[in-house]
Amino acid sequence: KFIKLHLVFDVKFDLRRKARLVAGGHMTDPPRDSTYSGVVSIRSVRLVLLMAELNNLEVKTADVGNAYLEAHTKEKLYIKAGPDFDELEGHTLIIVKALYGLKSSGARWHDTMFDTMRENGYFPCLADPNVWLKDRGEYWEYVCVYVDDLIICSKKPTEITDALMNEYKFKLKGSGPIKFHLGCDFFRDDEGNL
Repeated sequence: KFIKLHLVFDVKFDLRRKARLVAGGHMTDPPRDSTYSGVVSIRSVRLVLLMAELNNLEVKTADVGNAYLEAHTKEKLYIKAGPDFDELEGHTLIIVKALYGLKSSGARWHDTMFDTMRENGYFPCLADPNVWLKDRGEYWEYVCVYVDDLIICSKKPTEITDALMNEYKFKLKGSGPIKFHLGCDFFRDDEGNL
């Protein structure tokens, strides 16, 4: 199916500028399967952070940059290249990535993240499938996923972020100790409590 693309420009709350190529998903038929992209609940985040504190786990956050582009679309779509494509102008280009704006892109990213976590030995929590668990013998690791934002609780969280970047080529942004995540500020009090 033929669709159109357009650029969306935005100014973030910290005044950074952002541009994103967005597909005209309104031109596509609704998918038969889910359009769901996983979001961990705040209650689950609180419980995971409690478990991390009780087990002396390090808590890091990371954001998967351009997450949807890490997934492939199942929709059969194409565009006609315009003058912005230089020597490709006039060519028919097939869309293979789950571009922002497509109705199924959230679900395709969710599938990609699901497969990635499974390949690394994690399994989803029965109470909240966006909390991923892994038994390390001495302790349990936890990864909370809110679309493309991650909270990682582990004795060695850098191993997890390194695997995501090196093996899966995810572009992680803002990787570091938890300070601000999903609209909440995190800090340690005078006694060292999170």
